[in-house]
Amino acid sequence: MNRVCLFSFITTTMVFSVVSSASAFNQQVFIPSVQPVSSTLIAQNNQKIRVAVLDFDYSSVSDPRWISLLGGEKGSRGVSDILVNKLVDSGKYSVIERSRIDAVLQEQNLGASGRVDATTAAEIGRILGVDIVIVGSITQFDLEARQEGLNVPFFGQQKKDTNAYVKLNARMINTTTAEIVGTAEGNGTANQSDRSTTILGFGGGSATSNEGKLLSAATEKAVSQVVETFNSKADAVATSPRAISNAVIAAVAGNQIILNKGSRDGFAVGMKVTIERVTQQVKDPATGRIIRQLTQPIGMIEITEVDGQSSVGKVVSGSKFKVGDLAKPKS
Repeated sequence: MNRVCLFSFITTTMVFSVVSSASAFNQQVFIPSVQPVSSTLIAQNNQKIRVAVLDFDYSSVSDPRWISLLGGEKGSRGVSDILVNKLVDSGKYSVIERSRIDAVLQEQNLGASGRVDATTAAEIGRILGVDIVIVGSITQFDLEARQEGLNVPFFGQQKKDTNAYVKLNARMINTTTAEIVGTAEGNGTANQSDRSTTILGFGGGSATSNEGKLLSAATEKAVSQVVETFNSKADAVATSPRAISNAVIAAVAGNQIILNKGSRDGFAVGMKVTIERVTQQVKDPATGRIIRQLTQPIGMIEITEVDGQSSVGKVVSGSKFKVGDLAKPKS
């Protein structure tokens, strides 16, 4: 009997210890519930800012002929090309190709004068599907040459200094609100000195003509200052309202709908997209250009997969979707 009591006591003690340990363990590892983070929000935070850079206006430059030394069809395009390269190199922006910008400008006849206001820039940006349009002005683009020397019998010495000065103003325009969300100014200079000496009519020295290189070097410095300022504002710009361009259905595979635009155009997993069918295209009788499309909603999909240039969605409502139907992200 004593053995039975002893066994009962030991068993009871062990059970009590296990229960106590379990209770203590539960208290130690208790983790409060965490609200799930939206996959759409994560995707948006990881996206680069989509930017289009338009040619800079140079109407206030004192001698526009110097602009042509930067090359390109338009001299001012040399400035925007340098800006595009430096924006891409910063790693903060996804910059639209120049050919797409030219196509939109030609098709819509926008910004042909070289001067683009905020409203027009936003309109261009919405067509391109970008978040920000950068416009700007070249306010100084000058070469200054100064020559001095000494000439005495049988001896002469000449010195020529050439200075390049470039000044830029740039603005970031939000394509959703048409508001200016960032401004920047850049100033660049470059210098070259040439010297020559003559004795008894003979002499030598250095004399080169590098106006284009000087202006390019000064432009690089000015653009670097602009990009540095924009980079410091990139986080604030990224949180401003972002435009998402419409897409079209590229393929239908059962319950899966493939769209022709992806993450670089603002599409993200979890996004709801309305599918609409074009019922009529309205054209300008004078130019023949399509000025409006009349559509009819036929359903909705939810984005489930995204890559850079395409999206996959599952059907939420509606049916009989077909290639070419419009896909409009819900605001």
